[in-house]
Amino acid sequence: MFIKEVTKKNKGYDKTFVYHQLVESYRTEKGPRQRKLLNLGKLTIPKDQWKTLANRIEEIISGQTSLIEVDEQIEQLAQRYASLLIQNKLKQEKVEKKESPQETETIFTGSVKFRDARSIGGEYISLMMLRKLKFNELLKKLGFKEKDIKLAELLIVGRLVHPSSEWATLRWVKRQSAIDELLELDLSRLSHNKLYRITDQLLEHKDKIENGLVEQERLLFSLQEKIILYDLTNTYFESSRTSELKARGRSKDKRHDMPLVTLGLVLDEDGFPKESRLFSGNVSEPETLSKILDTIGGKVRKLIILDAGIATEENLQLITKRGHDYLVVSRSKPEIEIEENAFKEINHDQRHKVEAYLYRKDKELYLYCRSASRQKKEEAIRQFHQQRFEAELKYAAESLHKKRGTKKYPKVLERIGRIKERHAKVAYFYDITVEHHNGIVTEISWKIKDEQKMDDRFSGTYYLRTSRLDLTDREIWQLYISLTDVEDGFRSLKSELGLRPNFHQKDKRIEGHIFISILAFHVLISLQKQLHDAGVYHRWTTIRELLSVQQRVSVEMKTQKGDLLVIRDTTEPEAIHYLMAQAFKIKPKPLGMKKIRI
Repeated sequence: MFIKEVTKKNKGYDKTFVYHQLVESYRTEKGPRQRKLLNLGKLTIPKDQWKTLANRIEEIISGQTSLIEVDEQIEQLAQRYASLLIQNKLKQEKVEKKESPQETETIFTGSVKFRDARSIGGEYISLMMLRKLKFNELLKKLGFKEKDIKLAELLIVGRLVHPSSEWATLRWVKRQSAIDELLELDLSRLSHNKLYRITDQLLEHKDKIENGLVEQERLLFSLQEKIILYDLTNTYFESSRTSELKARGRSKDKRHDMPLVTLGLVLDEDGFPKESRLFSGNVSEPETLSKILDTIGGKVRKLIILDAGIATEENLQLITKRGHDYLVVSRSKPEIEIEENAFKEINHDQRHKVEAYLYRKDKELYLYCRSASRQKKEEAIRQFHQQRFEAELKYAAESLHKKRGTKKYPKVLERIGRIKERHAKVAYFYDITVEHHNGIVTEISWKIKDEQKMDDRFSGTYYLRTSRLDLTDREIWQLYISLTDVEDGFRSLKSELGLRPNFHQKDKRIEGHIFISILAFHVLISLQKQLHDAGVYHRWTTIRELLSVQQRVSVEMKTQKGDLLVIRDTTEPEAIHYLMAQAFKIKPKPLGMKKIRI
Protein backbone atom coordinates (compact mmCIF):
# COMPACT_ATOMS: atom_id res chain seq x y z
CA MET A 1 0.00 0.00 0.00
CA PHE A 2 1.07 3.57 -0.60
CA ILE A 3 -0.45 7.05 -0.59
CA LYS A 4 -1.00 8.96 -3.80
CA GLU A 5 -1.65 12.70 -4.19
CA VAL A 6 -4.31 13.73 -6.70
CA THR A 7 -4.90 17.24 -8.03
CA LYS A 8 -8.16 18.22 -9.66
CA LYS A 9 -9.40 21.37 -11.35
CA ASN A 10 -13.03 21.86 -12.28
CA LYS A 11 -13.88 23.30 -15.68
CA GLY A 12 -14.52 27.04 -15.51
CA TYR A 13 -13.12 27.29 -11.99
CA ASP A 14 -9.56 28.48 -11.29
CA LYS A 15 -9.11 26.84 -7.89
CA THR A 16 -7.10 23.59 -7.76
CA PHE A 17 -8.25 20.87 -5.34
CA VAL A 18 -5.75 18.50 -3.73
CA TYR A 19 -6.68 15.24 -2.03
CA HIS A 20 -5.03 11.91 -1.24
CA GLN A 21 -5.83 8.26 -1.87
CA LEU A 22 -4.69 4.98 -0.35
CA VAL A 23 -3.63 2.80 -3.29
CA GLU A 24 -2.27 -0.72 -3.77
CA SER A 25 -0.40 -2.21 -6.73
CA TYR A 26 -1.26 -5.54 -8.33
CA ARG A 27 -0.06 -7.47 -11.34
CA THR A 28 -2.05 -8.31 -14.46
CA GLU A 29 -1.22 -9.99 -17.77
CA LYS A 30 -0.71 -6.52 -19.21
CA GLY A 31 1.64 -5.43 -16.45
CA PRO A 32 1.35 -3.78 -13.03
CA ARG A 33 -1.78 -1.77 -12.22
CA GLN A 34 -2.97 0.40 -9.33
CA ARG A 35 -6.21 0.02 -7.41
CA LYS A 36 -7.74 2.74 -5.21
CA LEU A 37 -8.61 1.42 -1.76
CA LEU A 38 -9.75 4.52 0.10
CA ASN A 39 -10.14 8.28 -0.25
CA LEU A 40 -8.22 9.92 2.61
CA GLY A 41 -9.30 13.51 2.03
CA LYS A 42 -6.51 16.06 2.30
CA LEU A 43 -3.64 14.94 4.55
CA THR A 44 -1.84 17.51 6.69
CA ILE A 45 1.09 15.32 7.72
CA PRO A 46 4.47 15.76 5.95
CA LYS A 47 5.03 13.75 2.76
CA ASP A 48 7.92 11.79 4.29
CA GLN A 49 5.42 10.24 6.77
CA TRP A 50 2.98 9.00 4.10
CA LYS A 51 4.73 5.64 3.76
CA THR A 52 4.75 5.17 7.55
CA LEU A 53 1.00 5.83 7.63
CA ALA A 54 0.33 3.40 4.74
CA ASN A 55 2.41 0.68 6.39
CA ARG A 56 0.64 1.13 9.73
CA ILE A 57 -2.81 0.89 8.04
CA GLU A 58 -1.72 -2.38 6.42
CA GLU A 59 -0.48 -3.72 9.77
CA ILE A 60 -3.77 -2.92 11.50
CA ILE A 61 -6.02 -4.59 8.94
CA SER A 62 -3.81 -7.66 8.84
CA GLY A 63 -3.76 -7.89 12.65
CA GLN A 64 -0.01 -7.31 13.01
CA THR A 65 1.70 -5.46 15.84
CA SER A 66 3.98 -2.61 14.83
CA LEU A 67 7.66 -3.28 15.53
CA ILE A 68 8.50 0.40 15.22
CA GLU A 69 6.93 2.97 17.51
CA VAL A 70 4.99 5.49 15.45
CA ASP A 71 3.90 9.03 16.21
CA GLU A 72 0.56 9.38 18.08
CA GLN A 73 -0.96 11.39 15.22
CA ILE A 74 0.05 8.71 12.69
CA GLU A 75 -1.43 6.00 14.92
CA GLN A 76 -4.77 7.82 15.25
CA LEU A 77 -5.00 8.38 11.50
CA ALA A 78 -4.04 4.77 10.81
CA GLN A 79 -6.72 3.43 13.17
CA ARG A 80 -9.33 5.68 11.61
CA TYR A 81 -8.49 4.77 7.99
CA ALA A 82 -8.14 1.08 8.78
CA SER A 83 -11.62 1.14 10.29
CA LEU A 84 -13.02 2.84 7.16
CA LEU A 85 -11.25 0.34 4.93
CA ILE A 86 -12.76 -2.58 6.85
CA GLN A 87 -16.19 -0.93 6.68
CA ASN A 88 -15.89 -0.63 2.90
CA LYS A 89 -14.89 -4.25 2.57
CA LEU A 90 -17.87 -5.30 4.69
CA LYS A 91 -20.25 -3.23 2.54
CA GLN A 92 -19.05 -5.07 -0.55
CA GLU A 93 -19.64 -8.40 1.16
CA LYS A 94 -23.07 -10.02 0.77
CA VAL A 95 -25.18 -10.97 3.77
CA GLU A 96 -25.13 -14.68 4.48
CA LYS A 97 -28.63 -15.86 3.60
CA LYS A 98 -28.32 -19.21 5.39
CA GLU A 99 -26.58 -20.05 8.59
CA SER A 100 -23.26 -21.66 7.77
CA PRO A 101 -22.26 -24.91 9.55
CA GLN A 102 -20.60 -24.40 12.87
CA GLU A 103 -16.97 -23.56 12.37
CA THR A 104 -14.19 -23.90 14.89
CA GLU A 105 -11.77 -20.98 15.03
CA THR A 106 -9.01 -20.36 17.52
CA ILE A 107 -8.69 -16.66 18.32
CA PHE A 108 -6.66 -14.48 20.65
CA THR A 109 -9.17 -13.01 23.11
CA GLY A 110 -6.95 -10.00 23.70
CA SER A 111 -7.29 -9.08 20.03
CA VAL A 112 -11.10 -8.81 20.04
CA LYS A 113 -12.38 -5.33 19.19
CA PHE A 114 -15.92 -3.98 18.73
CA ARG A 115 -16.34 -1.22 16.18
CA ASP A 116 -18.91 0.85 14.31
CA ALA A 117 -21.97 0.27 16.51
CA ARG A 118 -24.98 1.76 14.69
CA SER A 119 -28.67 1.76 15.70
CA ILE A 120 -31.05 -0.32 13.60
CA GLY A 121 -34.13 -1.19 15.73
CA GLY A 122 -36.26 1.93 15.20
CA GLU A 123 -35.07 2.32 11.61
CA TYR A 124 -36.11 -1.23 10.76
CA ILE A 125 -39.68 -0.93 12.12
CA SER A 126 -40.21 2.49 10.51
CA LEU A 127 -38.93 1.36 7.11
CA MET A 128 -41.06 -1.79 7.14
CA MET A 129 -44.18 0.26 7.91
CA LEU A 130 -43.33 2.79 5.21
CA ARG A 131 -43.00 0.00 2.66
CA LYS A 132 -46.21 -1.59 3.90
CA LEU A 133 -47.87 1.69 2.89
CA LYS A 134 -46.29 1.11 -0.55
CA PHE A 135 -44.57 4.49 -0.46
CA ASN A 136 -41.73 3.22 -2.66
CA GLU A 137 -44.19 1.92 -5.28
CA LEU A 138 -46.03 5.25 -5.22
CA LEU A 139 -42.83 7.21 -5.92
CA LYS A 140 -41.85 4.78 -8.67
CA LYS A 141 -45.17 5.49 -10.44
CA LEU A 142 -44.42 9.22 -10.13
CA GLY A 143 -41.11 8.76 -12.00
CA PHE A 144 -38.63 8.78 -9.10
CA LYS A 145 -35.32 6.97 -9.65
CA GLU A 146 -34.48 3.98 -7.45
CA LYS A 147 -31.77 5.84 -5.51
CA ASP A 148 -33.99 8.89 -5.00
CA ILE A 149 -36.78 6.66 -3.64
CA LYS A 150 -34.38 5.26 -1.05
CA LEU A 151 -33.21 8.76 -0.08
CA ALA A 152 -36.84 9.81 0.34
CA GLU A 153 -37.34 6.78 2.63
CA LEU A 154 -34.22 7.86 4.53
CA LEU A 155 -35.66 11.35 5.14
CA ILE A 156 -38.95 9.99 6.50
CA VAL A 157 -37.36 7.27 8.64
CA GLY A 158 -34.88 9.86 9.91
CA ARG A 159 -37.73 12.16 10.97
CA LEU A 160 -39.32 9.27 12.89
CA VAL A 161 -36.17 7.96 14.57
CA HIS A 162 -34.02 11.08 14.88
CA PRO A 163 -36.32 14.13 14.38
CA SER A 164 -34.21 17.14 13.50
CA SER A 165 -33.07 19.40 10.66
CA GLU A 166 -31.59 18.10 7.39
CA TRP A 167 -28.09 18.98 8.63
CA ALA A 168 -28.57 16.93 11.81
CA THR A 169 -30.18 14.11 9.81
CA LEU A 170 -27.03 13.93 7.70
CA ARG A 171 -24.86 13.59 10.82
CA TRP A 172 -27.18 10.89 12.17
CA VAL A 173 -27.00 8.95 8.90
CA LYS A 174 -23.21 8.96 8.79
CA ARG A 175 -22.35 8.52 12.46
CA GLN A 176 -25.20 6.90 14.37
CA SER A 177 -27.50 4.84 12.16
CA ALA A 178 -27.36 1.64 10.10
CA ILE A 179 -30.06 2.96 7.75
CA ASP A 180 -27.54 2.74 4.89
CA GLU A 181 -27.32 -1.03 5.38
CA LEU A 182 -31.10 -1.39 5.47
CA LEU A 183 -31.40 0.61 2.25
CA GLU A 184 -28.35 -1.09 0.71
CA LEU A 185 -27.05 2.34 -0.21
CA ASP A 186 -23.61 3.92 0.06
CA LEU A 187 -24.22 7.22 1.87
CA SER A 188 -20.59 8.18 2.47
CA ARG A 189 -20.79 11.00 -0.08
CA LEU A 190 -24.33 12.11 0.74
CA SER A 191 -24.70 15.90 1.18
CA HIS A 192 -27.44 18.02 2.74
CA ASN A 193 -27.99 19.63 -0.67
CA LYS A 194 -28.96 16.22 -2.06
CA LEU A 195 -31.47 15.83 0.77
CA TYR A 196 -32.89 19.26 -0.07
CA ARG A 197 -33.29 18.25 -3.73
CA ILE A 198 -35.17 15.09 -2.75
CA THR A 199 -37.42 17.16 -0.47
CA ASP A 200 -38.14 19.52 -3.38
CA GLN A 201 -39.06 16.54 -5.58
CA LEU A 202 -41.47 15.24 -2.96
CA LEU A 203 -43.03 18.67 -2.57
CA GLU A 204 -43.69 18.89 -6.31
CA HIS A 205 -45.93 15.81 -6.01
CA LYS A 206 -47.42 16.69 -2.60
CA ASP A 207 -51.11 16.14 -3.44
CA LYS A 208 -50.53 12.87 -5.32
CA ILE A 209 -48.31 11.49 -2.55
CA GLU A 210 -50.78 12.40 0.20
CA ASN A 211 -53.71 10.98 -1.77
CA GLY A 212 -51.75 7.78 -2.46
CA LEU A 213 -50.97 7.26 1.22
CA VAL A 214 -54.57 8.03 2.21
CA GLU A 215 -55.85 5.44 -0.28
CA GLN A 216 -53.41 2.77 0.92
CA GLU A 217 -54.28 3.44 4.58
CA ARG A 218 -57.97 3.19 3.70
CA LEU A 219 -57.44 -0.25 2.16
CA LEU A 220 -54.97 -1.48 4.78
CA PHE A 221 -57.03 -0.55 7.86
CA SER A 222 -60.60 -0.53 6.39
CA LEU A 223 -61.18 3.11 7.34
CA GLN A 224 -64.76 4.44 7.26
CA GLU A 225 -63.99 8.19 6.93
CA LYS A 226 -67.51 9.30 7.87
CA ILE A 227 -66.25 11.87 10.36
CA ILE A 228 -63.81 14.67 9.57
CA LEU A 229 -61.89 16.55 12.26
CA TYR A 230 -60.22 19.83 11.35
CA ASP A 231 -58.06 22.15 13.40
CA LEU A 232 -55.09 24.49 13.07
CA THR A 233 -51.84 25.04 14.88
CA ASN A 234 -48.81 27.19 14.22
CA THR A 235 -45.09 26.76 14.64
CA TYR A 236 -42.44 29.40 15.19
CA PHE A 237 -39.01 29.90 13.64
CA GLU A 238 -35.60 30.54 15.11
CA SER A 239 -35.33 33.70 13.04
CA SER A 240 -36.91 37.15 13.14
CA ARG A 241 -37.03 37.41 9.33
CA THR A 242 -40.52 37.35 7.81
CA SER A 243 -41.55 36.22 4.31
CA GLU A 244 -44.64 35.52 2.24
CA LEU A 245 -45.29 32.43 4.38
CA LYS A 246 -43.69 33.45 7.66
CA ALA A 247 -45.61 36.21 9.42
CA ARG A 248 -46.18 37.44 12.94
CA GLY A 249 -49.46 36.41 14.51
CA ARG A 250 -50.99 34.88 17.61
CA SER A 251 -48.64 32.05 18.63
CA LYS A 252 -50.17 28.97 20.26
CA ASP A 253 -46.72 28.26 21.74
CA LYS A 254 -46.61 31.75 23.33
CA ARG A 255 -43.70 32.76 21.09
CA HIS A 256 -45.04 36.11 19.93
CA ASP A 257 -41.48 37.31 19.34
CA MET A 258 -40.99 34.95 16.38
CA PRO A 259 -42.61 34.73 12.93
CA LEU A 260 -45.09 31.89 12.45
CA VAL A 261 -46.46 29.48 9.87
CA THR A 262 -49.95 27.99 10.32
CA LEU A 263 -50.65 24.31 9.63
CA GLY A 264 -54.16 23.03 8.98
CA LEU A 265 -54.68 19.31 9.52
CA VAL A 266 -57.66 17.14 8.55
CA LEU A 267 -58.08 13.76 10.28
CA ASP A 268 -60.70 11.03 10.14
CA GLU A 269 -62.37 9.41 13.17
CA ASP A 270 -59.45 6.95 13.50
CA GLY A 271 -56.85 9.74 13.66
CA PHE A 272 -55.43 9.18 10.15
CA PRO A 273 -54.38 12.36 8.30
CA LYS A 274 -56.38 13.15 5.16
CA GLU A 275 -55.15 16.57 4.17
CA SER A 276 -52.56 19.11 5.28
CA ARG A 277 -52.40 22.75 4.28
CA LEU A 278 -49.90 25.50 5.07
CA PHE A 279 -51.05 29.06 5.63
CA SER A 280 -49.25 32.24 6.57
CA GLY A 281 -48.67 32.87 10.26
CA ASN A 282 -51.22 35.69 10.47
CA VAL A 283 -54.04 33.91 8.59
CA SER A 284 -57.59 34.24 9.93
CA GLU A 285 -58.53 30.74 11.13
CA PRO A 286 -62.17 30.81 9.93
CA GLU A 287 -61.08 31.73 6.38
CA THR A 288 -59.10 28.48 5.98
CA LEU A 289 -62.14 26.18 6.08
CA SER A 290 -63.39 26.81 2.53
CA LYS A 291 -60.09 25.53 1.05
CA ILE A 292 -60.30 22.37 3.15
CA LEU A 293 -63.94 21.76 2.10
CA ASP A 294 -62.82 21.88 -1.53
CA THR A 295 -60.61 18.83 -0.96
CA ILE A 296 -63.18 16.93 1.12
CA GLY A 297 -65.76 17.03 -1.67
CA GLY A 298 -69.51 16.53 -1.37
CA LYS A 299 -70.22 13.05 -2.77
CA VAL A 300 -70.59 11.44 0.68
CA ARG A 301 -72.23 13.35 3.53
CA LYS A 302 -69.74 13.71 6.40
CA LEU A 303 -69.84 15.06 9.94
CA ILE A 304 -67.25 17.83 10.28
CA ILE A 305 -66.03 18.58 13.81
CA LEU A 306 -64.48 21.99 14.48
CA ASP A 307 -63.20 23.99 17.41
CA ALA A 308 -64.85 27.28 18.33
CA GLY A 309 -62.16 29.40 16.64
CA ILE A 310 -63.24 28.20 13.18
CA ALA A 311 -66.96 27.71 13.86
CA THR A 312 -68.33 31.05 12.67
CA GLU A 313 -71.94 31.28 11.47
CA GLU A 314 -70.68 31.79 7.90
CA ASN A 315 -68.62 28.60 8.09
CA LEU A 316 -71.52 26.58 9.50
CA GLN A 317 -73.72 27.76 6.64
CA LEU A 318 -70.92 26.89 4.20
CA ILE A 319 -70.68 23.34 5.59
CA THR A 320 -74.43 22.84 5.24
CA LYS A 321 -74.40 24.29 1.73
CA ARG A 322 -71.66 21.79 0.71
CA GLY A 323 -73.90 18.91 1.82
CA HIS A 324 -72.23 18.06 5.14
CA ASP A 325 -73.15 18.18 8.84
CA TYR A 326 -71.24 19.88 11.64
CA LEU A 327 -70.51 19.47 15.34
CA VAL A 328 -68.85 22.47 17.00
CA VAL A 329 -68.34 24.33 20.24
CA SER A 330 -70.85 27.18 20.30
CA ARG A 331 -69.20 30.59 20.19
CA SER A 332 -72.05 32.11 22.22
CA LYS A 333 -74.15 30.99 25.16
CA PRO A 334 -77.80 30.36 24.22
CA GLU A 335 -80.34 32.02 26.50
CA ILE A 336 -82.13 29.14 28.22
CA GLU A 337 -83.20 28.30 31.74
CA ILE A 338 -82.24 24.80 32.88
CA GLU A 339 -83.42 23.13 36.06
CA GLU A 340 -80.81 21.35 38.15
CA ASN A 341 -82.52 17.94 37.93
CA ALA A 342 -82.58 18.15 34.11
CA PHE A 343 -78.87 17.32 33.83
CA LYS A 344 -77.90 13.76 32.94
CA GLU A 345 -74.57 12.06 33.62
CA ILE A 346 -72.92 11.09 30.30
CA ASN A 347 -69.41 10.23 31.46
CA HIS A 348 -67.89 9.19 34.77
CA ASP A 349 -64.38 7.82 34.97
CA GLN A 350 -61.34 8.17 37.20
CA ARG A 351 -60.37 11.50 35.66
CA HIS A 352 -63.64 13.42 35.51
CA LYS A 353 -67.41 13.36 35.60
CA VAL A 354 -69.43 15.10 32.88
CA GLU A 355 -73.11 16.06 33.10
CA ALA A 356 -75.13 17.39 30.19
CA TYR A 357 -78.53 18.63 29.09
CA LEU A 358 -79.67 18.07 25.49
CA TYR A 359 -82.29 20.23 23.79
CA ARG A 360 -83.36 21.15 20.29
CA LYS A 361 -83.51 24.66 18.87
CA ASP A 362 -84.78 25.09 15.31
CA LYS A 363 -82.75 22.70 13.11
CA GLU A 364 -79.94 22.12 15.61
CA LEU A 365 -79.24 20.14 18.75
CA TYR A 366 -77.51 21.87 21.67
CA LEU A 367 -75.70 20.00 24.42
CA TYR A 368 -74.98 22.00 27.57
CA CYS A 369 -72.02 20.27 29.30
CA ARG A 370 -70.51 20.84 32.72
CA SER A 371 -67.58 19.17 34.42
CA ALA A 372 -66.37 19.55 38.01
CA SER A 373 -62.77 18.74 37.09
CA ARG A 374 -62.85 21.24 34.22
CA GLN A 375 -64.33 23.88 36.53
CA LYS A 376 -61.54 23.26 39.05
CA LYS A 377 -58.92 23.61 36.33
CA GLU A 378 -60.44 26.79 34.90
CA GLU A 379 -60.81 28.30 38.36
CA ALA A 380 -57.10 27.73 38.98
CA ILE A 381 -56.28 29.43 35.65
CA ARG A 382 -58.54 32.35 36.57
CA GLN A 383 -56.94 32.82 40.00
CA PHE A 384 -53.44 32.65 38.57
CA HIS A 385 -54.04 35.28 35.87
CA GLN A 386 -56.30 37.48 38.00
CA GLN A 387 -53.82 37.68 40.85
CA ARG A 388 -50.90 38.35 38.51
CA PHE A 389 -52.90 40.87 36.47
CA GLU A 390 -54.03 42.91 39.48
CA ALA A 391 -50.58 42.70 41.09
CA GLU A 392 -48.92 44.13 37.95
CA LEU A 393 -51.54 46.90 37.70
CA LYS A 394 -50.96 47.74 41.36
CA TYR A 395 -47.20 47.90 40.78
CA ALA A 396 -47.74 50.19 37.77
CA ALA A 397 -49.98 52.44 39.90
CA GLU A 398 -47.42 52.57 42.74
CA SER A 399 -44.63 53.48 40.33
CA LEU A 400 -46.47 56.75 39.59
CA HIS A 401 -45.39 57.96 43.04
CA LYS A 402 -41.79 56.77 42.85
CA LYS A 403 -38.88 58.94 41.82
CA ARG A 404 -37.98 57.09 38.61
CA GLY A 405 -41.31 55.38 37.97
CA THR A 406 -43.12 55.42 34.61
CA LYS A 407 -45.44 58.45 34.62
CA LYS A 408 -45.77 59.71 31.04
CA TYR A 409 -49.22 59.01 29.61
CA PRO A 410 -48.11 57.21 26.36
CA LYS A 411 -45.60 55.07 28.27
CA VAL A 412 -48.15 54.14 30.92
CA LEU A 413 -50.68 53.11 28.25
CA GLU A 414 -47.98 51.00 26.58
CA ARG A 415 -47.16 49.36 29.91
CA ILE A 416 -50.81 48.56 30.60
CA GLY A 417 -51.19 47.15 27.08
CA ARG A 418 -48.36 44.72 27.70
CA ILE A 419 -49.87 43.66 31.02
CA LYS A 420 -53.22 43.01 29.30
CA GLU A 421 -51.48 40.99 26.59
CA ARG A 422 -49.76 38.77 29.17
CA HIS A 423 -53.07 38.07 30.93
CA ALA A 424 -55.52 38.18 28.04
CA LYS A 425 -57.68 35.42 29.58
CA VAL A 426 -58.96 37.82 32.26
CA ALA A 427 -57.99 41.29 31.01
CA TYR A 428 -61.09 41.89 28.85
CA PHE A 429 -63.33 41.49 31.93
CA TYR A 430 -61.77 44.64 33.44
CA ASP A 431 -62.35 48.35 32.99
CA ILE A 432 -59.09 50.24 33.47
CA THR A 433 -59.12 54.01 33.99
CA VAL A 434 -56.00 56.14 33.52
CA GLU A 435 -56.26 59.73 34.80
CA HIS A 436 -53.66 62.23 33.62
CA HIS A 437 -52.87 65.92 33.67
CA ASN A 438 -50.57 67.69 31.17
CA GLY A 439 -49.36 64.34 29.86
CA ILE A 440 -48.48 62.97 33.31
CA VAL A 441 -50.55 60.12 34.75
CA THR A 442 -51.88 60.80 38.23
CA GLU A 443 -53.87 57.65 38.94
CA ILE A 444 -54.60 54.16 37.60
CA SER A 445 -57.76 52.38 38.74
CA TRP A 446 -59.53 49.20 37.66
CA LYS A 447 -62.68 47.17 38.33
CA ILE A 448 -64.38 44.06 36.95
CA LYS A 449 -67.09 45.01 34.45
CA ASP A 450 -69.39 42.02 34.99
CA GLU A 451 -68.63 39.52 37.74
CA GLN A 452 -71.28 37.10 36.46
CA LYS A 453 -69.78 36.92 32.97
CA MET A 454 -66.37 36.23 34.45
CA ASP A 455 -67.81 33.44 36.61
CA ASP A 456 -69.53 31.92 33.58
CA ARG A 457 -66.31 32.03 31.54
CA PHE A 458 -64.44 29.94 34.13
CA SER A 459 -67.35 27.74 35.26
CA GLY A 460 -66.24 24.56 33.49
CA THR A 461 -69.29 24.64 31.21
CA TYR A 462 -69.52 24.68 27.41
CA TYR A 463 -72.14 24.30 24.70
CA LEU A 464 -71.92 21.91 21.76
CA ARG A 465 -74.14 22.37 18.72
CA THR A 466 -74.73 20.07 15.78
CA SER A 467 -76.89 19.82 12.67
CA ARG A 468 -77.19 16.03 13.18
CA LEU A 469 -80.57 15.55 14.82
CA ASP A 470 -80.21 11.77 15.17
CA LEU A 471 -77.38 11.87 17.72
CA THR A 472 -77.80 11.19 21.45
CA ASP A 473 -76.23 13.35 24.17
CA ARG A 474 -73.49 10.77 24.83
CA GLU A 475 -72.71 10.41 21.10
CA ILE A 476 -72.41 14.20 20.67
CA TRP A 477 -70.01 14.52 23.60
CA GLN A 478 -67.86 11.53 22.56
CA LEU A 479 -67.61 12.83 18.98
CA TYR A 480 -66.50 16.24 20.22
CA ILE A 481 -63.90 14.66 22.51
CA SER A 482 -62.44 12.95 19.42
CA LEU A 483 -61.19 16.41 18.39
CA THR A 484 -58.41 15.78 20.90
CA ASP A 485 -57.01 13.36 18.25
CA VAL A 486 -56.11 16.40 16.16
CA GLU A 487 -54.49 18.08 19.15
CA ASP A 488 -52.58 14.87 19.89
CA GLY A 489 -51.51 14.79 16.25
CA PHE A 490 -50.14 18.32 16.55
CA ARG A 491 -48.26 17.33 19.71
CA SER A 492 -46.74 14.35 17.88
CA LEU A 493 -45.70 16.53 14.95
CA LYS A 494 -44.05 19.09 17.21
CA SER A 495 -42.43 16.88 19.81
CA GLU A 496 -41.95 13.44 18.20
CA LEU A 497 -41.52 14.30 14.51
CA GLY A 498 -39.34 17.40 14.48
CA LEU A 499 -41.83 20.00 13.20
CA ARG A 500 -40.00 22.46 15.40
CA PRO A 501 -37.58 24.04 15.80
CA ASN A 502 -37.42 25.08 12.16
CA PHE A 503 -34.34 27.03 11.14
CA HIS A 504 -35.14 27.52 7.45
CA GLN A 505 -35.29 30.95 5.83
CA LYS A 506 -36.79 30.21 2.42
CA ASP A 507 -40.49 29.39 2.10
CA LYS A 508 -39.79 26.39 -0.12
CA ARG A 509 -37.47 24.90 2.49
CA ILE A 510 -40.07 25.53 5.21
CA GLU A 511 -42.76 23.74 3.20
CA GLY A 512 -40.40 20.85 2.51
CA HIS A 513 -39.40 20.43 6.15
CA ILE A 514 -43.03 20.39 7.31
CA PHE A 515 -44.09 18.02 4.51
CA ILE A 516 -41.47 15.45 5.59
CA SER A 517 -42.95 15.64 9.12
CA ILE A 518 -46.45 15.10 7.67
CA LEU A 519 -45.26 12.02 5.75
CA ALA A 520 -43.62 10.71 8.93
CA PHE A 521 -46.94 11.31 10.70
CA HIS A 522 -48.69 9.00 8.21
CA VAL A 523 -46.20 6.26 9.15
CA LEU A 524 -46.51 7.00 12.88
CA ILE A 525 -50.33 6.74 12.89
CA SER A 526 -50.13 3.49 10.90
CA LEU A 527 -47.58 2.11 13.37
CA GLN A 528 -49.77 3.06 16.33
CA LYS A 529 -52.90 1.58 14.75
CA GLN A 530 -51.19 -1.76 14.20
CA LEU A 531 -49.69 -1.73 17.70
CA HIS A 532 -53.07 -0.88 19.27
CA ASP A 533 -54.57 -3.86 17.47
CA ALA A 534 -51.83 -5.97 19.10
CA GLY A 535 -52.58 -4.50 22.54
CA VAL A 536 -49.54 -2.18 22.72
CA TYR A 537 -50.33 1.41 23.76
CA HIS A 538 -46.91 3.00 24.36
CA ARG A 539 -46.20 6.38 22.80
CA TRP A 540 -43.75 6.44 19.92
CA THR A 541 -41.06 8.18 21.99
CA THR A 542 -41.06 5.23 24.41
CA ILE A 543 -41.04 2.61 21.63
CA ARG A 544 -38.28 4.45 19.76
CA GLU A 545 -36.12 4.54 22.88
CA LEU A 546 -36.64 0.84 23.62
CA LEU A 547 -35.94 -0.20 20.03
CA SER A 548 -32.69 1.77 19.88
CA VAL A 549 -30.80 -0.84 21.91
CA GLN A 550 -30.70 -3.11 18.85
CA GLN A 551 -27.50 -2.28 16.97
CA ARG A 552 -25.32 -3.39 14.07
CA VAL A 553 -21.82 -4.08 15.39
CA SER A 554 -18.50 -5.14 13.83
CA VAL A 555 -16.31 -7.56 15.77
CA GLU A 556 -12.61 -7.90 14.86
CA MET A 557 -10.44 -10.75 16.11
CA LYS A 558 -7.02 -12.19 15.28
CA THR A 559 -7.00 -15.92 14.56
CA GLN A 560 -4.31 -18.43 15.37
CA LYS A 561 -3.57 -18.64 11.63
CA GLY A 562 -2.55 -14.97 11.66
CA ASP A 563 -5.65 -13.73 9.81
CA LEU A 564 -7.90 -10.86 10.87
CA LEU A 565 -11.48 -12.09 11.04
CA VAL A 566 -14.17 -9.38 10.92
CA ILE A 567 -17.85 -10.16 11.55
CA ARG A 568 -20.67 -7.62 11.26
CA ASP A 569 -24.00 -8.66 12.71
CA THR A 570 -27.10 -7.37 14.48
CA THR A 571 -27.33 -7.71 18.25
CA GLU A 572 -29.84 -10.23 19.53
CA PRO A 573 -33.44 -8.99 19.88
CA GLU A 574 -34.94 -8.21 23.26
CA ALA A 575 -38.54 -8.47 24.46
CA ILE A 576 -39.66 -5.27 22.68
CA HIS A 577 -38.23 -6.47 19.35
CA TYR A 578 -40.08 -9.79 19.58
CA LEU A 579 -43.25 -7.84 20.40
CA MET A 580 -42.79 -5.61 17.35
CA ALA A 581 -42.00 -8.61 15.15
CA GLN A 582 -45.22 -10.30 16.23
CA ALA A 583 -47.31 -7.16 15.68
CA PHE A 584 -45.86 -6.41 12.22
CA LYS A 585 -45.20 -10.04 11.15
CA ILE A 586 -41.52 -9.40 10.45
CA LYS A 587 -38.25 -10.92 11.64
CA PRO A 588 -37.11 -9.75 15.09
CA LYS A 589 -33.51 -9.53 13.87
CA PRO A 590 -32.99 -7.39 10.74
CA LEU A 591 -30.28 -8.15 8.19
CA GLY A 592 -27.86 -11.03 8.57
CA MET A 593 -24.21 -11.68 9.20
CA LYS A 594 -21.36 -10.42 7.04
CA LYS A 595 -17.92 -11.97 7.42
CA ILE A 596 -14.54 -11.16 5.88
CA ARG A 597 -11.09 -12.55 6.47
CA ILE A 598 -8.04 -10.38 5.82
